[in-house]
This record gives sequence, structure tokens and C-alpha cells, in this order.
Amino acid sequence: MVLLGGLYITQFLGVAFISTAVPAILRESGIGLDVIGALYLFGLIWPLKFLWAPLIDRYGSKRLGHYRGWLILLQSLIFVSLVAASFFDVAINFTVLAVLFGLISLFSATQDIAADALGVTMLTPDERGFGNSIQTASGFIGSILGGGVVLIAYERLGWQASLLILAASTAIPLLNILRFKENKYFIKQEAESVSYADIINFFRRPGMGRWVVIIMTYPLGLAAANALYNPMLVDLGWSLDRIGIVINVVGAVSAIIGAAIVGLLIHRLDRKLIMLVASGLTGVAALTMFSPATGTNNPTTIYVSIFLLMFAFGASNTIITTMMMDKSKPEAAGTDYTLQYALTSALTFVLAGGVLALAEIFSYAGVLYISLGFTVLSLLLVWSYNDFEPVQFQNETDQLTLGDEIPIGTD
Repeated sequence: MVLLGGLYITQFLGVAFISTAVPAILRESGIGLDVIGALYLFGLIWPLKFLWAPLIDRYGSKRLGHYRGWLILLQSLIFVSLVAASFFDVAINFTVLAVLFGLISLFSATQDIAADALGVTMLTPDERGFGNSIQTASGFIGSILGGGVVLIAYERLGWQASLLILAASTAIPLLNILRFKENKYFIKQEAESVSYADIINFFRRPGMGRWVVIIMTYPLGLAAANALYNPMLVDLGWSLDRIGIVINVVGAVSAIIGAAIVGLLIHRLDRKLIMLVASGLTGVAALTMFSPATGTNNPTTIYVSIFLLMFAFGASNTIITTMMMDKSKPEAAGTDYTLQYALTSALTFVLAGGVLALAEIFSYAGVLYISLGFTVLSLLLVWSYNDFEPVQFQNETDQLTLGDEIPIGTD
């Protein structure tokens, strides 16, 4: 769990730095908004990473460990890229830095494939809830550190020192990865036959069509409501630093709490019940947003609303990623999990980009009604779905069962 937490924190350190801190630094250096906006195109790498996930499943080092080998390589490449970026001036050498930022985004996204696959193959169904609560919480911690703390360090220490600190932080999990011995019994021989046909085969599994509809619609109500907060608070007269604190600190802590609670309860309660409650909390949060959406500047209401919304985000993300692990084949863990991630973020990515345009047409309150509509749809889809038990995949090769001894030194 410590290993997974470190991997998830550091994969978001560089990404949060690029998406949050770098735009502010570039703007301070006089870079145009059109150039800064191009940085956000790197975010497209994450939804598209399923395109090379089969390669991560199929090819791996027998000596280092299948996914362990990938993690050692990718974590090292992120470290080297950050160190290299520290030697280029942010205002003068932007083109070179843009290439390095693109590589960091690519390496981080690919590291995420290997980290998720390692989680799928190692965690038992009862451990996946806690493991995914760590994943969710670690992502927010990485975002706070990479997007906020490094920006504070930059104001005091400058570009190179900040990048070197970021690189050193990214290297810390390498110590755990190097000490970790990947259990080779979890890497099935069938992984050698993983191909792009597995992407198509995923959709051919019994009942998978209904599950795909659920994961594509489940986060939409949350995404619609969440995208409103920054511009809405600006319209209410809140300062940017105050908005930054309430969204990035209060909101992040709320999400971590939601993820932690679900992680503790998920092996005690029915997965369906947790999905329903988490979706219902999104609806409650959206209802509390109607007050600020209609111009009422009540800080207490706003803080409660943000807490509920981000708590629901942490809870929803933890349960949905746990279910995604439950439906991933161990021998194609990276492919199955990453494909589901792409599906669950596809419509969310589009909706988040169009929410402000919708608000211009229908007002903030109108978008909240849309958010509630998506939430009701999600509740109905989850309520009518009954396949919540972890899938038991059958493999042709012999597998160890719980309680079997693992001979030391065997392959």
C-alpha cells in the first residue's frame, strides 16, 4: 500500500506542476495565453493511453518483474526529464521545455498503466477498496504538492531549485520499487498473447455493455457541477487566492476524507449500495449549489457545498475504480483497467469543456439542473444493474490459491 501510494503521488507531481504551476509561471514571464493554453493539450494523453496499454501487458522484464520493470524505467525517465527541464530558462527555452513537458506527461500516463495493473494483479477483492482509496487520496496529495507547494517554492527558490526538488520527490518511490519483489505468480503466461484484440474482446464479455454505459454516465453529474465552481466564485467577488485555498485545499481534503471512508467500508458494505450513496451525495451537493448559483454569497453554504461535492468525488472515484479492478483480467490488467478509465473519462472530458458554454446559455442554475438529471440517470442505471461481484476469471495455466505456499527462489 505504501508502494502504491508513493507511485500515485509522484505520477501526479509532474502532471499537476505542468497543468497548474507552469501556466502561472509562464504568465508571470510574459508568455501569451494562446501559448499557455497549448499546455493543456498534454491532458489528452491520459484518455488515450489505452492505445499502448496492451504493450505494457504483453512485454515486460522477467528479471526485474513484469510491471516492476516498467515502473523502474518510467519513474527514472520522469526523474531525468524533470532534472533536464531545470536547466532551461522558462521564458527563453519554452519550445524545449514544451517537449520535456510532453514527455513527462507521456511517461506519467504510462507509469499509471503499470501502477494500475500492479494493483489489479496484487490486491485481493477485499483489499481493492482500500487500495483505490489510497489511489484517489494520493492523486490529490500529488496535485497539492505539484501544483501548489512547488509554486510556493518557485517564488522563493527559483525555477531550477524547484524543479530539482520536484525531481528528487519523484525519485523517492524508486527506493520502494527497487526493494519490492513482484510475485511472479500474479503475472500469467497468457500475458504473452495480449494484443489489441483484447480491447475488442473486452466489449464482448457477457453483460459488459451495461457496465460500459454505467461508467460513462456515472461521473457526468459530478463533472458538470464541479466545473462551475471557479467561475461562479469569481462572479461572486471572491479573490483568486481565496478560491485557490477553498478549491485546492478544502476541496482536496474533503475528497481524501470521502475516499478514506469508502476505502474502509467497501469490504463491509455492498458495492451497489456504496455506488448509490456516492451518486446520491452528488445530487445533494448540486442542490446546495443553487444558492451561490443564483447570486447568494453565503460563505458557510459555499464551504458546505464544496465539502459535499468533493467528498462525493472522492467516494465516487474510489468505488468506481474498485469496480474497474474487479472487472479487469489479471493477464491483461493494464489494458482492461486503462480502457475502462478511458471510457469513464471520455464524456466527462467533453462535458467539462462545454459546461461554461452551457452556463452562458442556461445560467449556472440551468447547468445544475443538467447535473441533477445526469445524477438521476446514474442512480437508475446503477439500481437496475446487479453484477457487482468481482469477476472470477478462468485461465488455462495453473494458479496458486490463497493458502498455497510460494517456494522461495522459483520462477
